Amino acid sequence: MAFRLEKLLYLRAKEEESLKSELSRIRTEIRKVEEEIDNVENSKKQIEMQLRTGTQTGTQVAFFIYLIKMYNEHIGNLRLKLSELRLLEEKTLQMYLEKRTERRSFEKLKERYIRSQMIENDRKERIVIDEVALQKYIRNTSGT
Repeated sequence: MAFRLEKLLYLRAKEEESLKSELSRIRTEIRKVEEEIDNVENSKKQIEMQLRTGTQTGTQVAFFIYLIKMYNEHIGNLRLKLSELRLLEEKTLQMYLEKRTERRSFEKLKERYIRSQMIENDRKERIVIDEVALQKYIRNTSGT
Protein backbone atom coordinates (compact mmCIF):
# COMPACT_ATOMS: atom_id res chain seq x y z
CA MET A 1 0.00 0.00 0.00
CA ALA A 2 1.44 3.35 -1.06
CA PHE A 3 1.82 6.39 1.15
CA ARG A 4 -1.50 8.23 0.76
CA LEU A 5 -0.03 11.70 1.27
CA GLU A 6 2.64 11.33 -1.41
CA LYS A 7 0.96 13.90 -3.66
CA LEU A 8 0.85 16.43 -0.83
CA LEU A 9 4.50 15.79 -0.07
CA TYR A 10 5.33 16.34 -3.75
CA LEU A 11 3.25 19.53 -3.82
CA ARG A 12 4.93 20.91 -0.69
CA ALA A 13 8.36 20.17 -2.15
CA LYS A 14 7.43 22.00 -5.38
CA GLU A 15 6.05 24.98 -3.43
CA GLU A 16 9.20 25.09 -1.32
CA GLU A 17 11.41 24.99 -4.42
CA SER A 18 9.35 27.75 -6.04
CA LEU A 19 9.65 29.98 -2.98
CA LYS A 20 13.37 29.24 -2.77
CA SER A 21 13.91 30.42 -6.34
CA GLU A 22 11.72 33.48 -5.71
CA LEU A 23 13.79 34.29 -2.63
CA SER A 24 16.96 33.96 -4.69
CA ARG A 25 15.53 36.29 -7.34
CA ILE A 26 14.58 38.88 -4.71
CA ARG A 27 18.04 38.72 -3.12
CA THR A 28 19.65 39.21 -6.53
CA GLU A 29 17.44 42.25 -7.09
CA ILE A 30 18.43 43.61 -3.66
CA ARG A 31 22.11 43.29 -4.56
CA LYS A 32 21.51 45.11 -7.85
CA VAL A 33 19.72 47.98 -6.11
CA GLU A 34 22.49 48.21 -3.48
CA GLU A 35 25.10 48.37 -6.25
CA GLU A 36 23.11 51.05 -8.05
CA ILE A 37 22.88 53.09 -4.84
CA ASP A 38 26.66 52.83 -4.45
CA ASN A 39 27.21 53.91 -8.07
CA VAL A 40 24.87 56.89 -7.77
CA GLU A 41 26.46 57.96 -4.48
CA ASN A 42 29.91 57.76 -6.07
CA SER A 43 28.75 59.87 -9.03
CA LYS A 44 27.23 62.39 -6.62
CA LYS A 45 30.51 62.60 -4.69
CA GLN A 46 32.41 63.28 -7.92
CA ILE A 47 30.04 66.13 -8.79
CA GLU A 48 30.37 67.53 -5.26
CA MET A 49 34.17 67.41 -5.57
CA GLN A 50 34.00 69.26 -8.90
CA LEU A 51 31.70 71.82 -7.31
CA ARG A 52 34.20 72.42 -4.49
CA THR A 53 37.03 73.26 -6.89
CA GLY A 54 35.33 76.59 -7.54
CA THR A 55 36.46 76.91 -11.15
CA GLN A 56 32.98 76.73 -12.66
CA THR A 57 30.82 79.46 -14.09
CA GLY A 58 27.50 80.36 -12.51
CA THR A 59 25.63 78.22 -15.01
CA GLN A 60 27.84 75.22 -14.28
CA VAL A 61 27.36 75.69 -10.52
CA ALA A 62 23.58 75.82 -10.98
CA PHE A 63 23.74 72.70 -13.15
CA PHE A 64 25.88 70.83 -10.58
CA ILE A 65 23.47 71.79 -7.79
CA TYR A 66 20.59 70.55 -9.95
CA LEU A 67 22.49 67.27 -10.60
CA ILE A 68 23.13 66.78 -6.88
CA LYS A 69 19.44 67.33 -6.19
CA MET A 70 18.52 64.75 -8.86
CA TYR A 71 21.06 62.27 -7.44
CA ASN A 72 19.56 62.72 -3.95
CA GLU A 73 16.05 62.09 -5.30
CA HIS A 74 17.23 59.03 -7.20
CA ILE A 75 19.03 57.69 -4.11
CA GLY A 76 15.86 58.25 -2.07
CA ASN A 77 13.80 56.34 -4.63
CA LEU A 78 16.33 53.51 -4.69
CA ARG A 79 16.35 53.29 -0.90
CA LEU A 80 12.55 53.14 -0.90
CA LYS A 81 12.69 50.34 -3.48
CA LEU A 82 15.35 48.59 -1.37
CA SER A 83 13.19 48.73 1.76
CA GLU A 84 10.22 47.34 -0.20
CA LEU A 85 12.40 44.53 -1.53
CA ARG A 86 13.64 43.73 1.97
CA LEU A 87 10.04 43.53 3.23
CA LEU A 88 9.21 41.23 0.32
CA GLU A 89 12.31 39.17 1.09
CA GLU A 90 11.23 38.79 4.73
CA LYS A 91 7.70 37.78 3.74
CA THR A 92 8.98 35.28 1.15
CA LEU A 93 11.50 33.89 3.63
CA GLN A 94 8.75 33.29 6.19
CA MET A 95 6.61 31.54 3.57
CA TYR A 96 9.62 29.45 2.49
CA LEU A 97 10.39 28.40 6.07
CA GLU A 98 6.74 27.48 6.60
CA LYS A 99 6.64 25.34 3.45
CA ARG A 100 9.94 23.69 4.39
CA THR A 101 8.53 22.82 7.82
CA GLU A 102 5.39 21.38 6.21
CA ARG A 103 7.45 19.30 3.77
CA ARG A 104 9.63 17.96 6.58
CA SER A 105 6.52 17.02 8.55
CA PHE A 106 5.17 15.08 5.58
CA GLU A 107 8.54 13.38 5.11
CA LYS A 108 8.52 12.29 8.76
CA LEU A 109 5.00 10.95 8.34
CA LYS A 110 6.15 9.04 5.26
CA GLU A 111 9.13 7.60 7.16
CA ARG A 112 6.86 6.47 10.00
CA TYR A 113 4.44 4.96 7.50
CA ILE A 114 7.22 3.05 5.73
CA ARG A 115 8.62 1.86 9.06
CA SER A 116 5.19 0.64 10.21
CA GLN A 117 4.67 -1.12 6.85
CA MET A 118 8.02 -2.86 7.22
CA ILE A 119 7.12 -3.98 10.75
CA GLU A 120 3.74 -5.23 9.53
CA ASN A 121 5.32 -7.12 6.60
CA ASP A 122 7.90 -8.64 8.95
CA ARG A 123 5.12 -9.74 11.31
CA LYS A 124 3.21 -11.38 8.43
CA GLU A 125 6.35 -13.16 7.22
CA ARG A 126 6.96 -14.53 10.72
CA ILE A 127 3.40 -15.81 10.89
CA VAL A 128 3.87 -17.63 7.56
CA ILE A 129 7.25 -19.04 8.64
CA ASP A 130 5.76 -20.19 11.96
CA GLU A 131 2.83 -21.79 10.14
CA VAL A 132 5.17 -23.66 7.76
CA ALA A 133 7.38 -24.76 10.65
CA LEU A 134 4.32 -25.96 12.58
CA GLN A 135 3.03 -27.96 9.61
CA LYS A 136 6.47 -29.50 9.09
CA TYR A 137 6.67 -30.38 12.78
CA ILE A 138 3.21 -31.96 12.69
CA ARG A 139 4.15 -34.05 9.62
CA ASN A 140 7.40 -35.16 11.23
CA THR A 141 5.76 -36.12 14.55
CA SER A 142 2.80 -37.91 12.99
CA GLY A 143 5.06 -39.82 10.59
CA THR A 144 7.24 -41.35 13.33
